[in-house]
Amino acid sequence: MIAESIREAHRNAKGYGEVTKSERKQDKIGRELLEKNTQKIVWNEIELIIPENTTIDDKGRLVYDNQELEIKFHAVTRKENICGSEVSYKKEWYKKYNNSYYVLEFHTYQNLIFHTNSNLKLAKKIARENNFTEC
Repeated sequence: MIAESIREAHRNAKGYGEVTKSERKQDKIGRELLEKNTQKIVWNEIELIIPENTTIDDKGRLVYDNQELEIKFHAVTRKENICGSEVSYKKEWYKKYNNSYYVLEFHTYQNLIFHTNSNLKLAKKIARENNFTEC
């Protein structure tokens, strides 16, 4: 029984380490992207300004060098579907375009206590450059 508990604790620690490693990598990428030039792309019929050499994947996530960041875009048709609840782990901005609302969403890190919030700063920069309104 003790051996099983030790194995379970080891699996949990290993999983936590992998998540933290990913978040640390995202934070490093965010710092790098804050300094990059921008590019214009068309995503879901709207022109967006995002950092150079980034893409938006089919889930709406901002991607750089095959790494998804905690920055996501999505579209909704009703304003009631955005800015609904204030939660501590998420920030949203929106912009109305052609009868839809385009939402830029940022999720904070769950495990990494000490980081520079570079992805939040990057999300704020993207929102500002695209004239999104903060919720």
